[in-house]
Amino acid sequence: MKKTVICMVAVIMLTAMMVSTVTAKTYLTVTVEGETVDFPDARPFIDANNRTLVPIRFISEALGARVIWHGDLQQVTIIYESKVVELVINKKEISINNQTQDMDTQAILKDSRTYVPVRFVSEAMGANVEWDSNNYIVAITLERDSVDLEGMTNEEIIQQLKEYPYLESDYTNRIENNEWLVNRYGKDKLKEFMQIGKSYMETFYNVDYKTYNKADYIKKLKWFFIEDSKWIADDRIKRDNEEHINYWADMITEKQISIHTEFVTDETCLYTNGSILIRGRMNYIIQSCNDMEWLKKYTRYGNVELGKKYTCIVDVEIANFAGHSEEKWKTAERLISDEHFITQIKEAK
Repeated sequence: MKKTVICMVAVIMLTAMMVSTVTAKTYLTVTVEGETVDFPDARPFIDANNRTLVPIRFISEALGARVIWHGDLQQVTIIYESKVVELVINKKEISINNQTQDMDTQAILKDSRTYVPVRFVSEAMGANVEWDSNNYIVAITLERDSVDLEGMTNEEIIQQLKEYPYLESDYTNRIENNEWLVNRYGKDKLKEFMQIGKSYMETFYNVDYKTYNKADYIKKLKWFFIEDSKWIADDRIKRDNEEHINYWADMITEKQISIHTEFVTDETCLYTNGSILIRGRMNYIIQSCNDMEWLKKYTRYGNVELGKKYTCIVDVEIANFAGHSEEKWKTAERLISDEHFITQIKEAK
């Protein structure tokens, strides 16, 4: 009888473990602003403290934060607008702007990934977190406040841009400021680099389906990109540059897109972390689009309401890609490599 009871208990425990494992691996979902976060090779799970742990890089990118890994300290730093959040592997403390708080679980390393407790980290960045226990969904929503730009001069905006930390590279720890760039390239060359970033932002995100000439628009966009390369938009689809440019140009008409954008920057806002980055404040209004759900997935700038003015700080990355003599179109001296959100999108007053 005792043996039978032990066997039954073992079966029950094994079954519970199997259900828990299947649930964690199969059904646990994380959403940010209603969009499911894609975890391609590292899944979130519930730990022994009944807390949801997520791979930090994927969730931070979904929230628009930057992640720095300090291997020698076993420490992860998350930079989100004016907040600096720090966690140390296997410790139950979280530091928010140098103010330490206790957690009831800890960050860990698992399968060469850094996992952090999603609630503590998200709330540290000012987000709201809800747990749907019936469907195993962690829903994260951002508190979108507004930015008062009324009355600010361009000079004041430029000064504000310089107050945010520089963007570190995943490939190099070296960051050089604007003065270093001036000494290397000279002010005139920096003005040229600045103009490439500014022109790209104000070309790609300034369109009106009612008046634009598709052929001319495509020709202008090609100037910023090398032919023999690929581009991944926020919809996570990889396309050749020419294919992607044509796709976006077609969607402007199909989705009836009208966007008005200004990118406020100057040559003093450039720095380098290996590539050259042009920091600027993007102010924009989406005046027309018949499919905002599509636009929201294609570009993070689309996660807004029609007719309202929005703003965010963005670093435009340009790189010295080597061209080929047989390429079909002419390009800029430095070409667009990426866009990095330094702040979340906020409504502008």
